[in-house]
Formats: sequence, C-alpha cells, structure tokens
Amino acid sequence: MFIFPAVCTFLSSFISGSTVARFIGHRGSAIMSVLLLGLAFISSLFIWYEVNLGSCEVYISLFGTWFSVGSFNVDWSVYIDLYTAHMLLTVTSVSCAVHCYALVYMRADPHLNLFMSYLSLFTFFMVVLVCSDNLLTMLVGWEGIGVCSYLLIGYYGHRLSAVKSAQKAILVNRVSDGLLLWGVLWVWWHTGSLEYDLILLNAAPYVSTFLSLSILIGAMGKSAQILFHVWLADAMEGPTPVSALIHAATLVTAGVYVMVRLSVFYDSIIILVGALTALMAGVFGFFQNDLKRVIAFSTCSQLGYMMVSIGLGECGAEASMSHLMTHASFKAALFLAAGVIIMGAGGNQHMARYGSLSAWHCSSFCFLTLLIGCICLMAFPETSGFYSKEAIINLSFVFFNPLADYAHTLLVLAAFITCAYTVKLFISSFFYDFSGLDYNIAPAGPNSHPLIATAFSILLFDIMLKMWVGNGLLSGILFFIPWGVKTLPFGLLIAGLFTATAAVSSKQFGIMRFSATRWGFDQVYARTLVNLVLDLGRITWAAGDKGLFIANHQGVKI
Repeated sequence: MFIFPAVCTFLSSFISGSTVARFIGHRGSAIMSVLLLGLAFISSLFIWYEVNLGSCEVYISLFGTWFSVGSFNVDWSVYIDLYTAHMLLTVTSVSCAVHCYALVYMRADPHLNLFMSYLSLFTFFMVVLVCSDNLLTMLVGWEGIGVCSYLLIGYYGHRLSAVKSAQKAILVNRVSDGLLLWGVLWVWWHTGSLEYDLILLNAAPYVSTFLSLSILIGAMGKSAQILFHVWLADAMEGPTPVSALIHAATLVTAGVYVMVRLSVFYDSIIILVGALTALMAGVFGFFQNDLKRVIAFSTCSQLGYMMVSIGLGECGAEASMSHLMTHASFKAALFLAAGVIIMGAGGNQHMARYGSLSAWHCSSFCFLTLLIGCICLMAFPETSGFYSKEAIINLSFVFFNPLADYAHTLLVLAAFITCAYTVKLFISSFFYDFSGLDYNIAPAGPNSHPLIATAFSILLFDIMLKMWVGNGLLSGILFFIPWGVKTLPFGLLIAGLFTATAAVSSKQFGIMRFSATRWGFDQVYARTLVNLVLDLGRITWAAGDKGLFIANHQGVKI
C-alpha cells in the first residue's frame, strides 16, 4: 500500500505513453489513467490515516544500494512520515481531479494520450520527491518535475509563445537548481550524509551563510520567489490542467517542501524574501486582466506567505505545511473553474470581455466552486484558508525577530491586496458586463460533463477535509495576540471587497501602469542578462564551435 502512489502514477504514464495505448484504444487508455490515479488517491488516504492518526512512520528499502563511495551509501528507499503523508494526500488528490478534468478539457486534442502520460509522469516524479529519505534521490524527483514542466508548458509546440515560455521556465530554474546542487554537495562535505534525519542531527555546527543561501536560492527558483518569479506567469501558456497541477500541488510547492525538510538551514533573510514576494505578486495580480495570470500571481503571493513562515521556527514550518495543503486544494479548484469559464467564453481569457456570465453559460457547479475557492483564498473566517493563513500572520507578529515585524506589516498589506484582486476577479466574471455580448444564449454544453463535476467534487471535499488542518496552531498563539491584531485581517478583507468593487466599476481607477507591466522585471532581464548571454553565445559559436572544432575533410582547421 505504501508504494501504491508511485506505482500507480508510473503505470498510468507508461500505459498512456507507450504502445499499450494502441492495444486498449483511446478510450481504454483514458479510463486506465483515471482509475490508476484514483487508486493512488485512495491509497494516499489510507497512508495518511496510518501515519497521522496511527503515529506510524514507514521506511521501505526498494532496490537496495544505488551506489557507494567509500563508506557513503545512497539507497533507493521510501520514507513516509507526517510531512510525506500530508504531501502525498495533497499531490494525489489534486492530480486525480486534474486527470478527470483533462479528459474533457483536452478531448479534441489528437495527442490526448501523450498529454495524459506527461501529467502522470509529472505526478510520479513529485511522489518520488516527497517520498525520498535523502537529498540525492530527492534531486531525481526535483529534476524530473523540471523536465515534465518543460514538456507540459510547451505542449502547444505550434505556438511560439508557449515554446518561449517553456524555455524561460527551464532556464530560470537551471540557475536555482545549480545552486541547490551546490548546497547538497556542501551538506555532504560537512555532515558526511544526505539523509534528512542525520543532516538535521549533525548539521547545526556547520550551517554557514553560503550554505543557507545556496539552498534558499535553489528553493526560490522552483517556488517563484522575487527575482525568480518571471517564469511563473508565462507558464500560463500551457493548457489549463497544466496550470492547475503546476500551481497547486506540485512544481511550485517543491521548493517550500524542501525548505521545510531542511528548516535547520533557514536564515533570517528568508523572512524578507517571502514578505517581499507576497506583496509584489499581490500588486502584479491586481493589475492583470488575464484570468489565469491573476490566479498565477495569487499563487506566487501565497508562496511568499509559506516562505515567511519557514523562517519563524518550528511552529512556522508546521504552519507553512498546513497552508501549503489548504492552498493546493482551493487553488486547483480556482484554476479548474477558470478553465470552465474560458471554455464557455470560446477560449477568451481577458476578464474585461466577460461579464454577466450565468449558470446557464458555465454551470452552477462552476459558479459554486469559483465562489468557494475565492473565499478560501481571501481567508474568510471559518474556511480552510483562514486557519492556515491567519496562523502565519499571527506567528509573524509574536515571533522575536526584527525582520518579522516588517514581514507582519507586508503580509497584512498583501492580505488586503489579495482580497481586492480576488473580489475583482469574481465580480468581473459574473456581475459586471463590459463586453456587450449576450452570453446567456450559450448552452452549458461540455461544461456540465460528469468528469468535470467529479473533479470539482474531489477538490471541494478536499477543501472541507482540510478545514481542520492547522487548527492546533492557533490554540497556543491567539492568547498572546491583541484583539485588534487578530481582527485586522478580517477588516482588511472587507476593505478589499469595497476596493475591488470600485476598481471594477470605475474606468478611471487603473492608474499605475508600472505595476501592470510587473515593475519591468521582464524588460530588465531581456535587455541585460538575456542580450548579454545571446551575444556571448554568438561569439563562442563563431570563435569556438565554428572556428576551432570544425575541420574540413583535409584535417585543416577552419
């Protein structure tokens, strides 16, 4: 049972992407893919029950020793503790819903089997990452999800924007991945081990600023923190199921998960990085008009909350994991509901061209799912997002660190902006009509497909289940926080609602064009680093590849 998630996801990828699909047919391949992901989800539920409620950690040696260097051995093994059980449940539940959804969303694609194979392989490598007991096998899953993200973001290879976005994502992550590998080597040099338990036991005397920064920058690339965030919005060029899987429970959460595992290496700078990311991404999200990009920047902002929490000690690491789990559920629901809206609007993603959408247009279930996802993202009281998000904000207030005080202020501002752009998104889609089009004549059509209803049901059930995640943190925190501080986020939620209403209804409100262009990060990179690398590439090609290493048939260098 404990290896079922990895086995099922790998079999799903193999069946959909190999010649087996030709024998069982297109429909048989799709059915097998969904059934295997459903089995992975159910087995993860049992694993979570055993590990969490039964207090039973599991270690399984699969293939023995991978390789040995002197007395140093690296084994292929599965280690499942409480963190792993939480992540397995999150990854498989979201992935199962996305697989059900993709069968309908991508039904007209001639290469649907290949797409489903990529999705399953992506999930498999994420399972490998979270079930590893050492940093080296973790890197196998880490690099695997990087390659799969490149294939999925650039899936529409006939579109130049998709190809460029895939290249941008993998190149930005190459920089951070290189520093993470350097940090892993540094850990091995000092501790003589790469297993999580032994590292945390022996690493305290050897933690240096360089080591902390190497691991932090490695996580910043995958989790799209400030300076490394430029690839995240462009990843929306992939199909909507890809966006839901990447931004909810897999790629972007990998960096947070590794930082939680190596919390002993945290440095105070992580608090500043996370707080700036939360505020920056919130501002960017408010001034976006593309539906999927708004949700993408909200992901980046929430990842900033998680990074801040990791820098707040042991309780902060637990709060970060609880917010990671709750965020994955409602963010996947937001993306899938957005995909239904996009399908109903004929592929249009510009929010200013929606308006007055009805249940007849995109189904009442979609309306309900988007509403629940929005109020969870806003951290409305008694929702799953409220318990996990408010725990981070309150921890930053009581934590004894000068940077934590500044982080608390920035996180509160980010919470206000989050409420503003979330309400703006919902109002733009369902209440105000800017387009002049009569959407009510469009039937619900494929948007009411049973598989889409199944995907929504899984995610809504997951949101309800995770409403209780993180409650224990608040019991020991709220007693030490003034009443005004505790109620401030809720007050800002109401303020954000009115601000968003004014922003949507007034044509004179959009003033900060600089924020709409995302503070010029993309332009700065394009005009400095990118042009420099391309110029150096031309020089090395002319002087190196062409001039030194190509010889004519007489053996004379050209």
